[in-house]
Amino acid sequence: MPLPLDGLRILDIGTRIAAPFAATLLGDFGAEVIKVELPGSGDFMRGIGPFDPTGHSLWWAVEGRGKKSVTLDLRTPRGQALFRTLARRADVVVENFQPGTLEGWGIGPEALAEDNPDLIVTRASVYGQTGPYRDRPGLDRNGIGFGGLLYLTGYPDRPPVRPGIIISDYLTGVFNALAIMIALYHRDVHRGGGQTVDLALYASVFRILEHTLPAYDRLGVVRGREGNRLKNSAPLDNWETADGQFICIVAAGDGLFPRLARAIGRPELLDDARFATFKARVANGEAINDIVGAWCRQHTAAAIEAIMVAAEVPVSRAYSIADIAADPHYAAREDIITVDDPVIGPLRQPAVYPRLSATPGAVRSGAPRLGEHNEEVYGGLLGLSGEEIAALRRDGVI
Repeated sequence: MPLPLDGLRILDIGTRIAAPFAATLLGDFGAEVIKVELPGSGDFMRGIGPFDPTGHSLWWAVEGRGKKSVTLDLRTPRGQALFRTLARRADVVVENFQPGTLEGWGIGPEALAEDNPDLIVTRASVYGQTGPYRDRPGLDRNGIGFGGLLYLTGYPDRPPVRPGIIISDYLTGVFNALAIMIALYHRDVHRGGGQTVDLALYASVFRILEHTLPAYDRLGVVRGREGNRLKNSAPLDNWETADGQFICIVAAGDGLFPRLARAIGRPELLDDARFATFKARVANGEAINDIVGAWCRQHTAAAIEAIMVAAEVPVSRAYSIADIAADPHYAAREDIITVDDPVIGPLRQPAVYPRLSATPGAVRSGAPRLGEHNEEVYGGLLGLSGEEIAALRRDGVI
């Protein structure tokens, strides 16, 4: 069955997450993604654990899925010439090298546009392609730090805490995929030609900081760490339960709080002036949070969830991956799929997302072996002979 992005060809010369994840997302919807990797070692993600018993990276198995792998040393003149030939036949190039690296190799966006003026090149780095910090090295942690998120994460009396997963890299990958689709629309519908997209990890984080900048601009408020409770909403927390789990109940609004009060057997709270209105509960947030927290500690997570669902109060447990894998809702919505990895066999992974009713995506293949598609791409796409491919391999170009 054809997929919505069939016919779109992306060259993925990135490493880690920000560039490759964008290509993975679009590959899930049919784009042909050719992963260009360094001969011998391949993408950095191949060497990051956890590993299965055979030594295969389970992280790579997810983020490399649906791609074709070719090896090519972009640091060599022959490798650069071969890449320019590839780029003539591509729609998009995604990269996240240190700014200026591609220009030093003679394969920057301007050089590639000489051969293919319709080419879209997306560039991801921590600080972007311009500005006084552009040449600074950095990774995800620097993106969340400089972007303003790290300062807000954790409790006010403790040092900042990183989020549980890589955020600025993955978020930039999502913005990257969005930018590619915008650029393609501009190129194909408005006949605007190719263009270059400048993505910065810190800027992706900065874009989602809610009201933080306007509040500083107009009120002089420097937003800080609030932990799991919020100054402008109560009751709200991640409360510990009798069986040692954590559960979040969201019932701050005037429509929800009466349901919560009755559900926990405390209808008298509705007549308490401290909790009678939303503003009053915010002003007495510690008191109402402590009351709800004490009730949660007397009940199991499953019991609390059942009570709140029956009372139509928003509730959710803090799910572990074991909880997710066993949950009937995930199963019913087919949020987990099994991908046949060419190295380790069937492997459960997150399903294609987002969901589209008329043009759903699909994972067509597992993460490729290093250089698995050299003959297909160099021979089939570029028309190189077997002898030419063998010579390139012998000389370490591929």
